[in-house]
Amino acid sequence: MSTIKRALARQAVKTTARHSARGAASKLKRDRVRAVTLLSLGGALGVLAGFMAGRSTAGTASVSTGS
Repeated sequence: MSTIKRALARQAVKTTARHSARGAASKLKRDRVRAVTLLSLGGALGVLAGFMAGRSTAGTASVSTGS
């Protein structure tokens, strides 16, 4: 009886360890994708904001120098 309990306990430990390892790897993969997505989105918004700020500054400067 104790042999069966030990075998089941070993199998449970192995299964839990395998499940934890796969879960951690999956989470790492998802978080990396999320981080790249957020950085890309932030970069794109930064470029757009810089472009808009540059246009508004250039438009004001050209009007003031042209007068």
